Amino acid sequence: MIENLINRTNTNEFYQNGYLRLVDLKGRTGNSRTLELNFIIEGQDDFGEIQNIEHWTIIAKEAIDFKGIFADSYLPYIKLNILTDHPLLWVFNHPELECELNKYPENPSEFIGDLFFEYESVGGNWIPLHKNFWALNKFYKETKNRYLSIPSPLRGSIEKVCEKHGIEFRVKKEINGYNKGYANRPNAKLLIFGNDEVCPNSYSLGQPYIIADEFIAKKK
Repeated sequence: MIENLINRTNTNEFYQNGYLRLVDLKGRTGNSRTLELNFIIEGQDDFGEIQNIEHWTIIAKEAIDFKGIFADSYLPYIKLNILTDHPLLWVFNHPELECELNKYPENPSEFIGDLFFEYESVGGNWIPLHKNFWALNKFYKETKNRYLSIPSPLRGSIEKVCEKHGIEFRVKKEINGYNKGYANRPNAKLLIFGNDEVCPNSYSLGQPYIIADEFIAKKK
């Protein structure tokens, strides 16, 4: 049934006249958590009158995270899709790398700027730079080295910037499978409220989303 809902929200008719609204959310995220989201779908006729009201429930099993779903209107992000390959999923379905950076950059502002653009290029602005780099002018400057844990797809970008700025980048350990603990979620999927006419789902412009192992939809 989730495929039926996805297909419907991706039609031209729905984009022109449909309206999607969250009316209730139950549950929590985390291990063995389930989210139940109740939506109303409404259509409009040529005169703007509401018609064809439908009630839908989306169940997110083993829910991990969600963002932006408490909104009065999802426009223009009303086209649902489920993705299995996305930067928001890297921490769950890619190896985790424990890395070390030796030497403080001579031009820290340029160093952070280069990292920002690399993160944006490879991760579509979905992964915030400050998640890995913070207190640049405090602890990193004083100790001259930095330890960080990153999903493996970010390795090339950070390595490239470090090489440019004369910083030694080393991967000290690769963690995968059960050793990742809570982050070992190979079945994690992304339900995104997107719109490829505005921007691709690979790039963040504030699209709402839910991350979970499985999604089920029911029409009431």
